[in-house]
Amino acid sequence: MRYLLLLSCMPSLACAQQAVTVFGVADTYVAQVRADGLAAANRADASGLLASRIGLRGREDLGGGLAANFLLEAGLNSDDGSQADGNRLFNRQAWAGLSGPWGELRLGRQNTPQFYMNGKFDAFTSGTYASGWNNLFGAPPRADNAVGLFSPSMGGVRLQALLARGATGGAAPLDEAAANRNLHLAAEYEGQGLYLGANWQTVRTAASGTVARRASAGGSYALAGAGASRGWTLYASAGRESRADGTQSTRLLQLSAQYRFSPQAALGFGWAGLHDKVDSRKLPGHGDARQLGLLYRYWLSSRTTLYGALAQLRQDQGRSSFALLGAAVVAPAAQVRSPLPGGDIRGAQAGILHTF
Repeated sequence: MRYLLLLSCMPSLACAQQAVTVFGVADTYVAQVRADGLAAANRADASGLLASRIGLRGREDLGGGLAANFLLEAGLNSDDGSQADGNRLFNRQAWAGLSGPWGELRLGRQNTPQFYMNGKFDAFTSGTYASGWNNLFGAPPRADNAVGLFSPSMGGVRLQALLARGATGGAAPLDEAAANRNLHLAAEYEGQGLYLGANWQTVRTAASGTVARRASAGGSYALAGAGASRGWTLYASAGRESRADGTQSTRLLQLSAQYRFSPQAALGFGWAGLHDKVDSRKLPGHGDARQLGLLYRYWLSSRTTLYGALAQLRQDQGRSSFALLGAAVVAPAAQVRSPLPGGDIRGAQAGILHTF
């Protein structure tokens, strides 16, 4: 964390150059998780609704509509001050790029197109224990050694493509020989309270020859129109994950809604269900799963939010692989999972989030 302390000394330089911005998120919560076969786990943790982080964002105008950009973003645990990833400092993003009227090019570690869509696919912004989409869908949030292309908005439509070597889905980076070719293609539409998105990705694992494929589509619609301070917003999404070696074949459906009582308060609730098409009698550990979730948010200001969430996750047959997660990638050792085949998990959390 000593490197992060250096970042706190840079705002004066950033303001002088008017090209670099220091930003961050501090999100800390308390929670109780009850998993079948285990005693109740009471904990304080970080990154429930948004991932805690500190970062540097820079832009230089090169003239003629061309600009140079960079982003360095380090995850942190706001409950104890430690780095979110002990293997590297800027574990969330670290890229440089160019942008212009034609769109944007990014080179380096960056978010996948699926990650950008996740927060728009359900009423829980794909965070907190409440989000079944977040808990049941295994798409990696970031990729290393990546080339990303983003088109400009064309009538509300935006296209994205990402080609990478060395994809990673957890805290520790994977060797390039383990997951060294991945491709992501996505399209989005946004306008007049309607959002639609679709994503496809494939990851070829050289070490075993396995190819993993994921596809998703979803959207939302604000009944009162975009930016309304009151009213309903409806969400729906569907996803598919499979592996060429037959060890995975799942389908996921998510339905949720949010009602905004006022500019300060909103209540979201939803359901997500996963169907596992792999026969658990032939390959143990498989089975269906489903989740109910509830999330209340109260905005004290544009930067500070209070939130509370409830979740119930049910697993069938031999399934015991899922956990209630927050907004950040959590090391497997820190996740509370039921040790029993078909074990249920119930969780409650309350937290405070501040952005700067």
